Amino acid sequence: MKPDKIKNNHITTDDLAFSAYLKMKGYLLIKSDQKKSKSTFTFEVDEDVSQLKVEFINSEFVKFYNEMRNLKKMISVK
Repeated sequence: MKPDKIKNNHITTDDLAFSAYLKMKGYLLIKSDQKKSKSTFTFEVDEDVSQLKVEFINSEFVKFYNEMRNLKKMISVK
């Protein structure tokens, strides 16, 4: 995963969980791109992105997302 790009109060990320968190927090999704099998999402943000990332890492949402991934792996194993 590449680091997130920050420009003019916009952040572009390929992190699906962080993107879902930003949407959940009410940030406006202004663009999404898909090239081959890779998607990126661009949001308009009005605060320090570093602080948003810290909040995300410490949130209950990231715990939920990780458990969802674990369950998905469990049901896809055959």
